[in-house]
Amino acid sequence: MRRMVLLGLLGLVSWSAHADLNAPGWRTGVAASFANFSGDDVPAPELGNKFIDDNSVGFKLYGQYQFNEWFGIEGAYHNTGEFEDKSKSLALPGKLNLSFSGFSAQGLLYLPSPSDDVQLYLKAGFYDFDDDLDLNGSNISSASESGLVAGAGAVIEFTEHWGLRADVDWFDAKAGKLYSVNLGVQYYFGGSKQ
Repeated sequence: MRRMVLLGLLGLVSWSAHADLNAPGWRTGVAASFANFSGDDVPAPELGNKFIDDNSVGFKLYGQYQFNEWFGIEGAYHNTGEFEDKSKSLALPGKLNLSFSGFSAQGLLYLPSPSDDVQLYLKAGFYDFDDDLDLNGSNISSASESGLVAGAGAVIEFTEHWGLRADVDWFDAKAGKLYSVNLGVQYYFGGSKQ
């Protein structure tokens, strides 16, 4: 009987140590970003259509404020890493490298969740990126991309202040199809306890 009481008390203590995922407050995080790009709109006609089709690994840093159990805002810095492909142009032979970096601002809608330790959300907003295209290590084009960004994700809380986060970002890019899958950790600043 004493073992059952002890186990019950330990369970209550560990349960009360978790932060309330729906409590208003600040969060911040970092994630590995696994991106995919398929180019449609080429910066130079001689490069041909679909000038790059590749995957890359980059990172994302973000800060978020949750107003209540339904709404929040998030600002993020994105770096896609480098997409690589071989130039299909006889006039410009060699290796192409393309990278995107910049910022996004999004509104978040938190969804009902089957567990107190899991938070699901949808997000949408605006992004502004710089993109650089290199051929054989020399820059041949620098431009900017801006437009709509949307996505969805989930956070799984594993301690009072830490959670695992996975989400997807889709960017309405003019140069082609760009999206990323992001896996990382999130830190909670304060907030009320359950």
